[in-house]
Amino acid sequence: MIIGNVLFGKGNLGAFLRREVDAIDDHVRGNVTAAELEMDDDALTAAMMADAKVGSLSVDFENPERNTEEIKVVVSDHFGSANIDGVRVTKSFAFSGNADLFDLAPSKYDSSRPRGVLEYGRVKIVYEGRRDPDAIKNSFADQEAQLRRYLEWSKEEVDAHDQNLPRRLKAAIEQRRKVLGEIGKLDF
Repeated sequence: MIIGNVLFGKGNLGAFLRREVDAIDDHVRGNVTAAELEMDDDALTAAMMADAKVGSLSVDFENPERNTEEIKVVVSDHFGSANIDGVRVTKSFAFSGNADLFDLAPSKYDSSRPRGVLEYGRVKIVYEGRRDPDAIKNSFADQEAQLRRYLEWSKEEVDAHDQNLPRRLKAAIEQRRKVLGEIGKLDF
């Protein structure tokens, strides 16, 4: 059986990205000074992109680390339960990006979500159960396919958000410039 937390299921990626968009105006208003508004829009936008960009998750599926250890596992059937000799198999992959994105469900989804453990920049798929090589291989293949699918769906949304950032930042910068210009015209 695959153990670990459900990935991509604690929050909503779309809602998170909308909050990020909503925060752009406040960020520009709170952090862009009149002196910075003397900069070219493209230069100012480029300077702000590093903080504004969400960036999608990237998992290195080509270089997994594997670990297998013998353990006792509890198995149950209609006669009861028993401890048997079993195995814990772990396959982990390095990832880059904001680990919190593993909690957020993309707008595309299916009924089965991947399970895993996030630890020290790695996403781990962990199997605990009988020493059945075919069952273990099938479990890992299924989990890895689910993980890849959810990562792709997440990437589509995050990349679309990040591609629209320059336009949104420029609009916020133009609005900030307009507001500061109107404030500068006030005469007391």
